[in-house]
Amino acid sequence: MTKFIIRILVLSLLLVFPLNAQIKKIGVPFITNYNPKTYKAASENWDVLQNSKGMMFFANHFGILQFDGVRWNIVTQPENRSMVRSMAIDKNDKIYVGAQGDFGFTTQLPNGQYQYTSLVKLLPNSEQNFGDVVHTVIRSNDIVFFSYEGIFIYKNNKIKVLRSKANFEEFFEVNKEIYVLDNTKGLLQLKNDALVPVANGEKFAGMKIRKILETENGLLLLTQKNGLFIFKENQIKPFVTEADHLLKQNQISVAIEFSDGYIGIGTRQTGLIVLDRSGHLIQHINKQMGLQNEYVTNLKVDKEGNLWVTLKEGISLIQISSPLSRILDTSNSETKIYCSQIYQNKLYIATDNGLFWLDWQAYKNGKRENANFRHVAGMSENVWNIGVFGNSLLAFEKNGIFEVSGNAAQIIAKTDGAWKGILIPNHPDLLLVGGYNGLYLLKKINNSWVYQHKIKGFEESSRVIETDTNGNIWIAHGYKGIFKIQFNTTFDAVSKVEFYNQKNGFPSSLFLNTFKIDDQILFGTTKGVYKQNPASDRMIPDPVFKNYLGLKSHIRLLKSDNQNNIWYISGENTGKMTRKTNGGFDVEELPFRKLRYLYVPGFENIQTTADGDVFFGTQDGLIHYNAIKNKKYQTKYKALISEVKCIFPKDSLLFSSRYDVLPNKGKFNDEKLSPVLAYSNNALHFSFSSLFYDEADATEYEYWLEGFEPKWSEYSLQTEKEYTNLPENEYVFHVRAKNIYGIVSEEALFKFEISPPWYRTIWAYILYFILYSVVIYLIIRYQKSVAERDRQQLILSQEKELLRSRAELNEQRLTMEQENMEIMRENLEATINLKNAKVASNTVNLIHLNEILLSIKELIGQMDKKNDANVNFSLLARINKLIDHELQGDKHWNEFEEIFNQLHDNFMQRLKTSYPELTPRDMRLCAYLRMNFNTKEIAPLLGISVRGVEDTRYRIRKKLQLPSDANITEFILNF
Repeated sequence: MTKFIIRILVLSLLLVFPLNAQIKKIGVPFITNYNPKTYKAASENWDVLQNSKGMMFFANHFGILQFDGVRWNIVTQPENRSMVRSMAIDKNDKIYVGAQGDFGFTTQLPNGQYQYTSLVKLLPNSEQNFGDVVHTVIRSNDIVFFSYEGIFIYKNNKIKVLRSKANFEEFFEVNKEIYVLDNTKGLLQLKNDALVPVANGEKFAGMKIRKILETENGLLLLTQKNGLFIFKENQIKPFVTEADHLLKQNQISVAIEFSDGYIGIGTRQTGLIVLDRSGHLIQHINKQMGLQNEYVTNLKVDKEGNLWVTLKEGISLIQISSPLSRILDTSNSETKIYCSQIYQNKLYIATDNGLFWLDWQAYKNGKRENANFRHVAGMSENVWNIGVFGNSLLAFEKNGIFEVSGNAAQIIAKTDGAWKGILIPNHPDLLLVGGYNGLYLLKKINNSWVYQHKIKGFEESSRVIETDTNGNIWIAHGYKGIFKIQFNTTFDAVSKVEFYNQKNGFPSSLFLNTFKIDDQILFGTTKGVYKQNPASDRMIPDPVFKNYLGLKSHIRLLKSDNQNNIWYISGENTGKMTRKTNGGFDVEELPFRKLRYLYVPGFENIQTTADGDVFFGTQDGLIHYNAIKNKKYQTKYKALISEVKCIFPKDSLLFSSRYDVLPNKGKFNDEKLSPVLAYSNNALHFSFSSLFYDEADATEYEYWLEGFEPKWSEYSLQTEKEYTNLPENEYVFHVRAKNIYGIVSEEALFKFEISPPWYRTIWAYILYFILYSVVIYLIIRYQKSVAERDRQQLILSQEKELLRSRAELNEQRLTMEQENMEIMRENLEATINLKNAKVASNTVNLIHLNEILLSIKELIGQMDKKNDANVNFSLLARINKLIDHELQGDKHWNEFEEIFNQLHDNFMQRLKTSYPELTPRDMRLCAYLRMNFNTKEIAPLLGISVRGVEDTRYRIRKKLQLPSDANITEFILNF
């Protein structure tokens, strides 16, 4: 039932955590540092990329730095010899380069050389003054080069330049969209080769954003000094993380989103910080954790899932996809580790400098600022083993047996060295301790272990001890054999000793071990796993382990874990045997190939816990394994021929990517390089490598010179091969690699031919015979070439004349088109002037007419007051009504409004749409204000007094919601 529950839990974890190479939270990934002395170039590196073959390239201060897994070379430089700041690569492996004051592209020639072409020459002289091109991006059909002074868009062999009144701040590519941060305008987006403001983009001005990532919660903004922010729905909110104190104090320089959603953040002063989607701190890798420099300039993940980190000084490779990591002690107090044990939430390690402990729970939860291994007082020499017996943690040291409590250890028994302790079967209160010269007995009294005595009758070194179900004690002596002993009833003396070695069936008496698996005693030998045959009492190969581990390797360790798996160390390989439902096993070795040659010989140790943690004690510290991680080991990669040169009479390079080493650059134009060499150059030197960077030093190679050797060589670490005195023939040099995971690469080929010496050629005998024929042929060929040249010259002259005629016709056509455009422009201006005049004339006539009507109305009013006769009253009233009707001027107003809207871009309609509460009289007043009429000119047009005009203006101001200090005329003119 317990096993079933454990399997369900493991399956649940596999479903919760995706198997796409999550970065481990426990421990620090393996880091390989490459310093300037290693790659022999400048210390500063700014960018990194990988081509389709797997080759790594770095933007170095001295140029483009190439790494093929073995050798580092500067392969090209910009034309101005400046530093390279950024790179991008297309599907054809053309590398676009951004440098200091230069940008262009580089391609590889058939002879291995890289040829750089500058694109700055396409710019006019006025645009050639710029600084570092810090970003280079390939976008569909164009290339974008970004500098702080300008953006250069290369397309169809032309360059468009985008400038800013102030300098640009940063450049971002977010989900195939390009954004630019302007110092004054804020965030802009590059669309259709133009910078378009982003809604509320001015909010970003001055934020010093260093990276923008797209998340499900909006855009994640990473600023240089102010931490992280989320931008969503035009709002910027802080994104609080567990690493805010690190990010704000140490300046973010670059960031990358990993495939599992984790975010890697490079800083200027504290290395690499990895966060999850919720802001939890997953990793903090700085100089103390193995990074050679704290200033991170760029981050890229290669095809194998490794993280390349370019630094202000050096390059680091972090193997984030590996399930193995190192439990580092920043105080560097531990060295060789002989054993590890988790006890009361503390991780203890036994080393050659004493016993140390670490707060495991805090370390596992990511609290590592003060999570250093601390020395356990009382022990300072070799601690061989530690174990939990009952409720006590005991340590077995050079000077005796110790009980560990917290930060201190107290000696229980002072002996001549203690190796290991083991409980006696059916006696949980008795502890048997193997020492340098025999066995010791401890007894548990009042929950404390008390030393009793040394057991008489056995004086051999007892470092490897196991007990069987019958109470027998099995002791392995590495140089003698296996002892099987029994005690008397008082456990103070040995009553019986049986000895087994090569005479009893073992393949050798040397390097024997004993293990207990499934309550069965097994033996590790130099040729597989053995067990005792009860019938014959002889040692025979165990059939189960023979099937899975064979009989050729030295079995150094077998151990079961809480999940019923069996861990083993066989030869140099570490592996795990997982039980299947049918009773068989699945064997897994590839994840543990890194552990080769790391164990302390003879003290190999693997510690497993109920939580699934697995610890390996090595000469290089404590290594942790996480079974949840799923790295792909069967990936394809390529072998590479780095350089080919002739040795005699002097070194002459035939193929090389090293910068400027081939004297005849571009000599070979064939798609595949297949040089034909003179017989005097029949000694060649080949350098080769593989484009696999995980433990590159452990990659092995085999080679074969077809045409000279009958078969492939044996695998070796050799990366060079030399051949001398090769006879004339056609040859093909083959090379392929095998990485630490046993995966064989695609092979690389180099074809060449060695010509025979001149005295063994047929040409030496027929040379004079054909010389005359060659001369005649050359003369005829010369005459034909002269005639052909004259014919081509005539054709060329005719083509030039035709082109000149076409150019003249085109010029005439352009001139006529310009004249037509000028005539159309003049007609348009005349039409506009005519309409303007008509409007002005109508307006003046309207004003004059209204003035006359007002005067008539005033006179009639006076007549009405002076005349008492009723005869004229009706007539005067009708005249007055007619005048009022004329003052309304609807007919004239409609004609005026139509022309007015044509001239002023539908002013009346736009105004009515924006402010529907305006009355027709209000609209008329606004139209007169638009024509810049004053109050006195407007009064007669509206048929009201000047005071009435002022009142109307006041009402309109209220409807337009203008502040008291705003000028209504200015508002109308600008509407």
